[in-house]
Amino acid sequence: MDGKKYDILLLGSTGYTGQMILEYLLKNYQERISSGDVKLLCAVRSTEKFSDILLRMKEKEGVTCSEKIETKQCDVGNYDSILSCCSMCRVVISAVGPYATYGYNIVKACVEGNSHYVDLCGEHTFMLSIYKEFNEIAKKKKIKIIHSASFISAISDLGTFIIQEEFLKRYKQPCSYIRIRLSAEGSELRTVGKTTIKSILQFRKDVQDGYNEHYLCEGKYDKVMNDEVSSYLLEKEKKEKSFFDYEEEFGYCFRTVYSKAEEAYVLWSNYLLNYRYGKNLIVSYQQYDAHLTTPMYVLRKMLSTVKNVFSSVVAFALRPFGLANYLAGKYVDWLHTPKTANELRRAFWTCAVVGQSYVGVSSSSEDANGGNNPAEGSHSKGGNQERKIFLHLSGKNEDPGYVLSAKIISESGLSLLESTLPHTFGVLSVSVGLGKVHGSLARAGKVKNQTPKVPKVSKRKKLTGRAKKRQLYNRRFSDGTGRKKGPNSKL
Repeated sequence: MDGKKYDILLLGSTGYTGQMILEYLLKNYQERISSGDVKLLCAVRSTEKFSDILLRMKEKEGVTCSEKIETKQCDVGNYDSILSCCSMCRVVISAVGPYATYGYNIVKACVEGNSHYVDLCGEHTFMLSIYKEFNEIAKKKKIKIIHSASFISAISDLGTFIIQEEFLKRYKQPCSYIRIRLSAEGSELRTVGKTTIKSILQFRKDVQDGYNEHYLCEGKYDKVMNDEVSSYLLEKEKKEKSFFDYEEEFGYCFRTVYSKAEEAYVLWSNYLLNYRYGKNLIVSYQQYDAHLTTPMYVLRKMLSTVKNVFSSVVAFALRPFGLANYLAGKYVDWLHTPKTANELRRAFWTCAVVGQSYVGVSSSSEDANGGNNPAEGSHSKGGNQERKIFLHLSGKNEDPGYVLSAKIISESGLSLLESTLPHTFGVLSVSVGLGKVHGSLARAGKVKNQTPKVPKVSKRKKLTGRAKKRQLYNRRFSDGTGRKKGPNSKL
C-alpha cells in the first residue's frame, strides 16, 4: 500500500452524510491536508456539484484547504470506474447507500485494489454476505473491511468494549450483562435520512422473519447458560413482555426499531473475538425518557401498540402485491425532508452503557472511590457480589445519527491509515479492529461505579387562598417576562 497515490478515497461526498464527512475532515485536519500529510481524493459523479459544495464550505465554514482536494469522476454503477479509484488509495470511506444496492462492487474493488474499507452500513444481510465471501481473501491480502462505523452499532460496540476491558482489569473476568441506554431527550432535534429509510426497507425485505440476535454469526454462536445468565436473561425477557418497563437508574424504557440490530452487532464482536466477553453474554439496547410521567408513558405505549398493529395489518394486506416497500419508497422520494446539517448541530445526545455481573467476594477489586466496597445498588447472590460499572457518553452541537457518525467514520478511516492492525481478521466490527484507538477517545465519558442520577420532573406547588390572590393581583401589573407594566412603570 505504500505506493498508493492517495491516502483516503471518499465515496458519496456529494450526498447527505458524505458532505458531513467531508466537512469534518476539512475542518479538523486542515493543516495535515494542506501540508500533504493526508492526501484526500473525492470520487464524484458530478464535478460541478462538488465544486459548488466546496465553495459553500469555504464561505460558510472558513475551510482553507479545499484546493488541496483532488477529484475524479466515478460511476458507482460501473465496476471498472470504481476499481480505478480504489486502486489509487490506501483507505476507502464509503457513504454510498443503500449498501445492498451499491456496496458489493465497492468492497470487491477494494479487495482487488488492495485497499482498506470502512462504511456506515447497518444492513446486516449485506454485512453477512461480505463476511462470507471476502473474510478469508481480505485476511490473506492483509486488508481490513470494517462495517458500521457510525452511531448505530459503533457506540454500543465501543461502549461494550470499554466496559468489558474495565471488568477484566478490575475483576479478572468479563461482564455477563450489558445494558445500553440512549436518552430520548433531544430526539425532536434529530432526523432520519432518505437513504437510511431505504436501507431499513431493503433490510426488512431481505431478512423478513429470519432475523435473530445471532444472525451475523451465521447461527454458529456458542451460547452457554448458567444460573447467573439465566437470571439476567429472564429479567430482560420479562421487561420486554411487561407493559411497564421502568428502571431505577433511567426511568421508563422503550425498545427501538434498531434494538435487535444493536444487540446482534455486539454479539458479533464477541463471536469474532472468540468469546472474549464469555459465552454467556446478554445485551439489552433501549431508549429511555427520564422525564416521562406514568400517565404519559401509558398513553405513549397505547399509541405505539395501535400504530404497530395498524402497520402490521397494512403490510400484510399489501405483501401479496409487493406494494408495501414500493409505496414507502415513493413517500421517501417525494415527501420526506430530513433536517439540514446546520439544524442537526443544535442537537445533543446522552448514552449510558451499564455492565453488571456477579463477582466473587474474595476479589480485591476497588470501586471508583478507591475502597473495597461494592458499587451502589449491588447485592449478593450465592456468595458472590453483583458489581456494576457505568460508562457515560454524550455530545453537544451534534445529532448522533449523522454529525456524530461523520466523526466516527472519519476517525476510523484515519486510524486504518495510521494503525497497524493484527492480521487475524479480514472483515470485522469497529471494536474488534479499532477498539483500542476509539476507546481512548470515548473514555472522556468517564467509567464509573456510581449509579447515574435521574433528574426529577419539577412540580410547582399549587397555590391556594391568599397566595393565589396575590399571584393573580401581580399578574395584572406585569408582562410575561416579569417586567412591570401600567401607568407607573418605568419605560
